[in-house]
Amino acid sequence: MHLVMTLLFLSAPPDRPVRLADRHLVTDVIWAVAVPADRLEHVYARSAEGRLDIALFLLAAGAEEAASVGDRIIRRALSGAPALAGWRTDPVPFEGIHREGESPVTDGHP
Repeated sequence: MHLVMTLLFLSAPPDRPVRLADRHLVTDVIWAVAVPADRLEHVYARSAEGRLDIALFLLAAGAEEAASVGDRIIRRALSGAPALAGWRTDPVPFEGIHREGESPVTDGHP
């Protein structure tokens, strides 16, 4: 087992005004829907208008397993939390995550 990070991106419902999600509430929701078998170790959420970037740190055999478990956790959160009603997952951007002026976070390859 390894501690593996998996990234997930959520978008606000398109039919509602853009809103800023409370990242602490989202983190609490994720912890509430996770089960021991998920082997969730840490959650980080960053919120911007109409968007959530989430990093889940899981004990997993590798990236594929972590991504699968992460998807299941997020599906449970989206289907069970009124605060996330209408939010949807987005594909991970190819260039990785970064803030303006910072280098992107990638898989470690140049």
